[in-house]
Amino acid sequence: MATKTHDVEELSEGQAWELLDRMARRYLDMSGREFVERWKAGAFGKRPEDDPHVMRVAMLLPLVG
Repeated sequence: MATKTHDVEELSEGQAWELLDRMARRYLDMSGREFVERWKAGAFGKRPEDDPHVMRVAMLLPLVG
């Protein structure tokens, strides 16, 4: 059986914000900063996990602190 190895590349804080911004614009038509502000304000409702577009972006939040 062949063994695969994977390189892991860490993102800088700037790269993490760029990724969050790109995904927020792609899936939600808003900037990454706007997404974070709206997320913190609870603007995505009581069950944001029901919206796969919101969750695709929300999963990136730990990368930006």
